[in-house]
Parts: sequence; structure tokens; C-alpha cells
Amino acid sequence: MKRTSILLLASLLVFSCSKHPEIDSKIKSENSEFVTLKSGIIVEKIGDEYIFGGDMILSPMQLKALDEKGNLSGEDGKTKDSPDTTIHPVFNIPVAVVEKKEGTLSRNLGMNADPYRLWAMVRFTYGPSILNHPNKDYFINRIKLALNHIQDNTNVRFYNATGQPTVDPTGGFAYPYIEINYVGNLSASSSSHIGRRLEGGKQELKLSDFAFPNPPFDNDYSTIVHELCHAIGMMHEQNRPDRDQYVSIKTNNLTTKGLAQFTKVTTNYSYFGAYDFSSIMGYDSYTSSTDHVNNTSLPMYTKLNGDPIVSGTLLSSLDRIWLNN
Repeated sequence: MKRTSILLLASLLVFSCSKHPEIDSKIKSENSEFVTLKSGIIVEKIGDEYIFGGDMILSPMQLKALDEKGNLSGEDGKTKDSPDTTIHPVFNIPVAVVEKKEGTLSRNLGMNADPYRLWAMVRFTYGPSILNHPNKDYFINRIKLALNHIQDNTNVRFYNATGQPTVDPTGGFAYPYIEINYVGNLSASSSSHIGRRLEGGKQELKLSDFAFPNPPFDNDYSTIVHELCHAIGMMHEQNRPDRDQYVSIKTNNLTTKGLAQFTKVTTNYSYFGAYDFSSIMGYDSYTSSTDHVNNTSLPMYTKLNGDPIVSGTLLSSLDRIWLNN
């Protein structure tokens, strides 16, 4: 379906969109509460899980770090926005040289890259909630479309380990892997851990009904791509530390839940260059969720000039550059 057609249909649904269900669910979770950490950062507690930014599941180590240090790694100090020496995936020369020749090269917000937080190859399995579901084939087909979209456009590679051992038979250590599960009803939100868990072992990626939309949005698998990108290590674009240079947050229209979506990541992050309004990791300006805004006819945030933001439904060129690097 063409993007213009989706936008016209979306306008008839009071700005509801299928791309980011964590923002679009109108139903409040009965076991949801908000917790202010010692660092001052607000996170949402749903059952036994703590959620950052609406759909990013915190591991115990990440929660402790966010509480004590105000960042996801627990390290002190701010990551320097210094010249990059990594190799550009297109030009095959140091990125710093490309930036010098062509101006600042934008890259999206993600975890500060190191071998303990990112993947060499993303190992995943289909969980029992998918394998035992009557719509198993449909779910797996949609997930494959998202996996293939990322693989076809980046150097990220996924390994389907469904049915294989989860513990190394010789070393006895648990393999790090993502278990993809279906969480069912429309009151649930899709969610994922951020990058590879430092604790290792299984980490869950949850997909709600919004991730598997009905016509006319049934060609849209962007929610699955969005959550997979979280699992790989990407964060929300609106959480960038420099976002106030590009967007205006409408705090008066945001509820506590809405404000929690716009917490800045100011330490131990990876980003270079300008804000990417086309990123699949960004949110649209408008939401139909009364959980997040006081007035659904007003935006959550806009560009500085007041124009609404309509983020991507597929990987932008800058999303691909971050993933490749």
C-alpha cells in the first residue's frame, strides 16, 4: 500500500496509527504504575517488568544502572560526540572523512556500541505463544517479512535457533537469544529489550495485536521492525540528547505516561549528526491514546516550526547506517 493511502486512512481514525502500538493503545493496563528512580527518571512498571520509553524492557542490570547512574550501562561520564573512525558502509572509508567532505553525516540514536551490548549475529527463536497459536503461520510470515526487510537493507543477520539448545553443551553457559512471543489482546503493548542483555541468556520480544494489523494496514509490518531494532540496540529518536534543537515537546498536553516517552538519553549513547524525522524509531506527532495526551486533537511534539512529524514505516537510510556501523 502506498504511504499516501495509509495517511488518508489514518486521518479517518483520529490520527490512530498501527506503527507504534505502545502509543496507540487506548486501554489502560490495570497493573501499570509509574516509578520515579533515584536518578529522577520515570519508568513504567507492568507486572514484574520495568519499561523505559514506552516499549523498551529493562534488564535488572539496566534498571539498576538507570536508577543509580541515570544511564543504561551504569558507567560514569558522557559519551563524547567525537570524530568517528569507523568505516562507512557505502564509501568504505572512515566515516570522519565522509563527514569532512560532505558535511555532518547523520546517524540515529542507539546504545554506545561495544561487544557486550550488541550482537555478532542475532540469534532468535519463536516462543510457545506463537508456535502453539492457531494463527502461527500468519504470525511467522509477518515476522519473516520484518526480518528480511532488515537483512535486505543492512548487514545485520538473524539466526533462527527455534528448537535448538539454549545452553552451550560444552561450556554450560546460556546462549544469548531473543524469544519472540505474541502477547495477544489489544490492551497489550509490543516491547523489547534494548540491545543484547548484559546478563546473557533469553530476552523476550513481545508483539501485540497491533503488530499484526487487519486490512487496510495488513501490508504494514513496521511495528515488528521497530521492536527488532530495539533488540539490536536502537532507541527512540525523540530520546536523543540534542532533540530540543529539532523538536518541541508539548509537555502541557502530555500525561505522566506520555512524558515518560520523552526522557532524554544523555550518557553512553551512540549518535552523530542531525535528527532523523524519517526514522522508524521515531513517533508520530499525534496519537489517539488518552493515556498519553490530555487532548488527542493536539500533538505530543512537533518540529520546531510547528509542522507535524510523520516518522517512517520502514528503515530510513540513516537507520540503515546506524545498524551497519
